[in-house]
Amino acid sequence: MLWAAAFLFVSYTSSGLASPAWAANDSVPRLEIRTEPSGGVLATAILHLPVPPRIVLGVLTDYEHWPELFGHRFRIARLERTEGRVVTDLQIKRSPFPGELRLLCETKRLPDGELVTSLLEGDFKRYVRRWKIGSDGAGDRNRTRAEMELRLELASWAPTWLVTWSLRRELEEHFRILHEWVVKRFRAETGTLPAPPARSPA
Repeated sequence: MLWAAAFLFVSYTSSGLASPAWAANDSVPRLEIRTEPSGGVLATAILHLPVPPRIVLGVLTDYEHWPELFGHRFRIARLERTEGRVVTDLQIKRSPFPGELRLLCETKRLPDGELVTSLLEGDFKRYVRRWKIGSDGAGDRNRTRAEMELRLELASWAPTWLVTWSLRRELEEHFRILHEWVVKRFRAETGTLPAPPARSPA
């Protein structure tokens, strides 16, 4: 639906439901969405992934395959790599309505390692997505804690309940696919599956 551009979010954790794609030893993403006083929504999520941070970052910056990472809910009309940034022109399906929405954005890797995607122009008033990727837990370099923050507002009006419902549904799917992809990439590189997290002593 039209919210697929929000890579990249009603609280997911309160449902108590876990996608079958998440292994028993991986925590289900903590996903929350709330309305912004100035308009639009703020979505936040925390994911714990069973692979090193470089694997997660590699998947998130595989721009040519972004459509698959979001269940083919949009297409890339143009992709331009320049020094220090990547510009993507996304055409987003408005299903079940006809037509597409445009999101022209740039993605930069900041000196602190944060991955930031921001609006240049299109059918949005505001769009900023931030990923913070680091080691999970007590210095475990083989597992990742990924924090995502997204602020978005459409240029055209839409009811808040529809924004929340659609965004939540699509991000749940996105996180499921992301989990599958990082595990596949890890296995392709190492020939093994990720190790389960170490158990804390009783």
